Amino acid sequence: MLIVLSDSDFKPGEAQLVNQLFGAGLDLFHIRKYGASEESLLELIGQIDPEFHSGLVLHHDHEWGKSIGLKRFHYSERDRLNWKQQNWFGVREEFMYSTSVHSMEEYNGLPGHFSYAFLSPVFDSISKIDYKAVTFDLEKRRNPATKLIGLGGIQQENISEVFRMGFDGVALLGAIWHSENPLESFVGAQLIAYPSIENK
Repeated sequence: MLIVLSDSDFKPGEAQLVNQLFGAGLDLFHIRKYGASEESLLELIGQIDPEFHSGLVLHHDHEWGKSIGLKRFHYSERDRLNWKQQNWFGVREEFMYSTSVHSMEEYNGLPGHFSYAFLSPVFDSISKIDYKAVTFDLEKRRNPATKLIGLGGIQQENISEVFRMGFDGVALLGAIWHSENPLESFVGAQLIAYPSIENK
């Protein structure tokens, strides 16, 4: 599984690039723009081809996202813990949920309604200064219901290593938005990654 996370800021031509990424084989695009207005989010989503909307994942404003027809929602660690305190109130089978964790213990403790989880940072972050790699022991993995997605510092040069570690997929952020040619960077990573994946 190949995932791209948005930058926190809106980028010129962002929707066009997202369309190109999906056209090139992107599985999911995470919209992560905390504090953005609903109008700005709606403008971005409206410029993304409707055929790709099923692959959009919203990190915030979940109820609003449901109101415009989105089906995939990501929960930060903080939001997940708040939701847990509510006994997972409102979880519904028609929606897909994902979350972020920073340890194998957190990952192993996730309930089954999370279809996948980001575990980070796998490598030194490209987009966050001083966000350094952590060594994770994936042999301690005990959660067959939730796919494990590597995040943090992943790019063309090291993407194969992520799958050798035992991750089910990767999420790209800095490798895309800090690249002079984001589409080329994605395609390059994809060509290296897919031979390492038994099931895309």
